[in-house]
Amino acid sequence: MQARPIFGLSQIFGKSRQYRLNVAERILGSGELRVSDLPEEVLKGWFAHELGHIVDYENHSNMGMITYGIRYSLSDKYKRDREHEADSIAIRNGFKQEIIATKNYLLENDFISPKYQDQLKKYYMSVRGVELCPEEEVPIKPKVVL
Repeated sequence: MQARPIFGLSQIFGKSRQYRLNVAERILGSGELRVSDLPEEVLKGWFAHELGHIVDYENHSNMGMITYGIRYSLSDKYKRDREHEADSIAIRNGFKQEIIATKNYLLENDFISPKYQDQLKKYYMSVRGVELCPEEEVPIKPKVVL
């Protein structure tokens, strides 16, 4: 599953954006497991994560989105930061248990390839990280200089 902005002249020079949510028929690295066969809680967590990306995209200008794509492709740290932010957004919007269910399902089942599981461990928030993630937006306090 993958959320991506749709780029065109109207998006680059306009004020509104459109996004495409690509959903594969089968789970990457699982052989024959269909997305439609996943437990409902896992699907909710996965969709919440992808919608978290869309919310994150909205925090960037059109030129910022171009930079976002380049950095995401070239920097493991940036990719990890963006994946963690997508989870954090989903959690702050009430999907903590679903995010945990998705991670547990993908990391604990033998029919998911070890290569895909390693990718999940490298870039995505751990189950423990999700458990520790605050469920409310943490207000940023202004820095006071005396």
